Amino acid sequence: MVVTRRTVRCVDVGGGGRTVRVALVVDEALPRAALAQGIEADDRITVVHRLPGRRAALDRVEPRTVDVLVVEEDLADGTGVELGLLLQERDPELAVLLLTGGGAADVALALRDRAPGSWSHVSRRRCPDPAALARAVVAAADGQVVLGVSPAGDDLPALTPARRAVLALVAQGLSNGAVGRALGLSPRSVENHLTAVYRALGVGGPDVSPRVLAALTYRARGG
Repeated sequence: MVVTRRTVRCVDVGGGGRTVRVALVVDEALPRAALAQGIEADDRITVVHRLPGRRAALDRVEPRTVDVLVVEEDLADGTGVELGLLLQERDPELAVLLLTGGGAADVALALRDRAPGSWSHVSRRRCPDPAALARAVVAAADGQVVLGVSPAGDDLPALTPARRAVLALVAQGLSNGAVGRALGLSPRSVENHLTAVYRALGVGGPDVSPRVLAALTYRARGG
């Protein structure tokens, strides 16, 4: 079965008639409990795992047992993007909904057509309503791409879409190899894109890694 993916806003999504099984991965216990309670208020959703980090999720989340991974962007033992990609390698039908404090729509867009399963993004700051988050979860389970917020204050106009996609994943902490696997690029292509990114952003120098400066620039200006 081919699922048509379409981009929707988090306030506009609807839902189907089945129960959506969710694995929720958030570092801190209180926010994790509050998010679980909020989305389970929607009777279409059941949270089957409430987990504190990457290691616990890799140990507990088995293929075909979860429909949507709702994961925090930054985890104490890794990143949400890294975890989502690892779990999708096991289960390509798993949808990932990335929770951030700000904007990370570029990440979802970069992975939309290359990752094994669908990727969505919701900003907890811009879309804090638990009911809206629950609708986003159901939409992600239905194969839709949910973008809860687009990058605001974008100041990276010099980058091509391909280079921006590479930078978005580097800013999430992925290695060049992981970026290449996620986007279907060779290691040399990733390096070439990054070299062009460093030049476009004017980052570099003998004392500071251009990779770190580019990631910080992206987070401050674009993502």
